[in-house]
Amino acid sequence: MNGLNEEDLKKNVKDKDTWLRFIYLVMFGVVFYLCSLLAFATSVFQFLSKLFSGSVFEGLAEFGDNLAAYLSQVIRYMTFAADEKPFPFAPLPGKKQP
Repeated sequence: MNGLNEEDLKKNVKDKDTWLRFIYLVMFGVVFYLCSLLAFATSVFQFLSKLFSGSVFEGLAEFGDNLAAYLSQVIRYMTFAADEKPFPFAPLPGKKQP
């Protein structure tokens, strides 16, 4: 950030795309929090399944893998490491495209 003058600052503050990104950031922050709770519940359920039956649910393990990939996409978008918005603006990870 070298030589940011007042004109550039006003232009940046008024940039609608930046403010729209902020709205998405807040929305995906809530989604991330809820998905984290879901991931925790899934892991506890898998632990209990392993504890009592000696095995885990393969479908739930796949769900956890897809959820981790989705959370990775959300974090990458929120931290500006990627510009592509995650689901519902893009396909869910792990889903086969037609």
